Amino acid sequence: MTKSPTSHAAAEWVLITGGSHGIGLALARECQRQGLGVAIVALPDAHLATARRLLTQAGLPPACFLGLDLTAPQAIDRVVDWVAEEHIALHYLINNAGFGRGGLFEHTPWAEYRTMLQLNNQVMVELIHRLLPQLKATRGGILNMSSMEATLPLPYKTVYTGTKGMVYNFSLALREEFRYHGVSVSVLCPGPVITNEDGLRRVEAQGARARLLVTMPEDIAPEAIRGMLAGKAVIVPGRLVRLLIGVCYLTPRPLRMRILERLFSRYRDTPPTPSTAPPAALQSSAVNT
Repeated sequence: MTKSPTSHAAAEWVLITGGSHGIGLALARECQRQGLGVAIVALPDAHLATARRLLTQAGLPPACFLGLDLTAPQAIDRVVDWVAEEHIALHYLINNAGFGRGGLFEHTPWAEYRTMLQLNNQVMVELIHRLLPQLKATRGGILNMSSMEATLPLPYKTVYTGTKGMVYNFSLALREEFRYHGVSVSVLCPGPVITNEDGLRRVEAQGARARLLVTMPEDIAPEAIRGMLAGKAVIVPGRLVRLLIGVCYLTPRPLRMRILERLFSRYRDTPPTPSTAPPAALQSSAVNT
């Protein structure tokens, strides 16, 4: 289902959290290729300035930008007010902002876990709750960013896979409720995606097997947006990722969990390493590595 706008004023709009770089920016560019106006909410940093240059070129559907830390007090109030101020008739919402971290559970500071839970789950739920009246009015759609790891609870990535499991289950349950509103809900479950230097380091540390699955944001964006526009329930880009998920489902759970622990066992003896950025600074793009 391809949309071709007749004018900027007539464009349907999609709001994308964390849309300034990585997966979020790739999704925004693909939305514009499909004729959608894009409303980007991301941290007010250099990435947002770059996204503004890329998304406001001549001939593209309209784009507007809000620099905001989504974990700040009253942040969601500000997003809702901004949508009204910009007179955006919202058709789609993409909850992309989030981040993850691997390692022994006790090696990550609680403050970072708290931000992860808030950004990956609480922000998503509150945005949907607050913007639902608009989405019902336009009979639009929602795309929530999960991960293939939502279906593979990983030792040493306990909190991250827990948050992505919540996104996955929440999205499928909400899809059934919203069926009666005419609002579709899709959940995106990519494999490892390189979204920043930290993710690249983690993939390299995991060796050849991780590099077999790894993709770039531009690789998954077309399938993700096509799936959202078509109202697809679960979107898993990549045949190899789909095959791996299928094999894991067929493997008895105790054996599956033991294998997963072995695959990530290098974390057992890895000393804690400080984050390369404050937790809030990681929110501009979902980390799926």
